[in-house]
Order: sequence, then structure tokens, then C-alpha cells
Amino acid sequence: MFATALAVALAACTLPTYQPLPPPVVKPLPSPPPVEPSPGGLPDTPPPEAPPPPPPEPIPPPSTPPPPSRTATDSLLQQGRTQAAAANYALATSTLERALRINPRDAELWLELGRVKLKQGDRAQAENMGRRALSLAGANGELRARCEALIAAARRR
Repeated sequence: MFATALAVALAACTLPTYQPLPPPVVKPLPSPPPVEPSPGGLPDTPPPEAPPPPPPEPIPPPSTPPPPSRTATDSLLQQGRTQAAAANYALATSTLERALRINPRDAELWLELGRVKLKQGDRAQAENMGRRALSLAGANGELRARCEALIAAARRR
């Protein structure tokens, strides 16, 4: 039994014999076809390659920017109105100014800020904001009438 174990152990310790790999087969490249001379005696030249296609035309930007998010400004407008109704004019002013930073072309925001300024007693600012709202109101007759009413009220007081 000892002899068998010794034979197995010695067989496991033998090194494998090295057999080199056969050399790779290299195929020669085909030679180019012979150039036949043209009737004038000069070799034919290959036809010119087509020019690369021109780059695509850039897409022009839209003529008018997309309108700012109404959801955010509507929410802030409602908050400002609630704060003004609670006589918290400083917080209402801050909220409405934040909405104007998002959408400075919203006539309704300018009108509401003018109303808050009028309630604070700042007639000059109320009139200026009413004029700004009026300039942004466009063809909205109802909004224009409210802007004109704010301007008139600021002048009366």
C-alpha cells in the first residue's frame, strides 16, 4: 500500500513536457491589379471621391420662450392673497416678490403686489405696480379695468 501511495505522489509531482505551438500561417496579401495606361500614355487616375455631406442645419431656437410654470406662481399668488387678508403685509410682499422672480411678466402678480402696497400706505409704489400690471395686461379688458382701478385708488388716497 505504501508503494502505491508513493507512486501516486510521485506521478503528481512530475512536470508536464513542453510542446511548442506550430508557427502561425501567414497568407500574403493579394497584389493590386496592374494599371493599364490610358490612350494618352498616362496611367488612369482613380475617380475623385465624393465630398463629405454637409453638416446638418442647426435647429433654430423658438421665437418666444415657453411660458413659466403657472402652477408655482398661482400657488404663490394664493399664498400672498391669504397673507394679505390676514394683514401680514410683509410676508405677503415677500411671497409675491418671489412669484415675480419666477414670472416677471405676470400682470396678476403685479396687480396683487400693488394692492398690498396700497394697504401698507405706499401709494407711489401701488401706482407704479398698477401701471406695470396695466402694461402687461394686453387685451384682457377685465384685468385692465382692475389695474386702472388700483391706479385711481392710489391717486385718491
